[in-house]
Amino acid sequence: MVDSKKDTVKEHKGTLKVSAISCPRCFSDFICNAADIKHCQCYGVSLQPADFAYLRQKGFTAEETGCLCRNCLLEIQREVAEAKLSFK
Repeated sequence: MVDSKKDTVKEHKGTLKVSAISCPRCFSDFICNAADIKHCQCYGVSLQPADFAYLRQKGFTAEETGCLCRNCLLEIQREVAEAKLSFK
């Protein structure tokens, strides 16, 4: 298993790294491509304030946790959307 926290420290060349990490939510391994975000697995998934609130409620913060895999990001969006519908 790889480290669940993404190394976002800039390299000497001033670029972000490509890192093999484990999702802290589901523990699946994936590649974080912070060096070229358009080619990262999370590209195009935009979390809204309600999504971040849901993550905090579940004990995850971006500062402490690092990256989540694309499947978990999409699942979080789905769970938040379903919760909003059930409150209507």
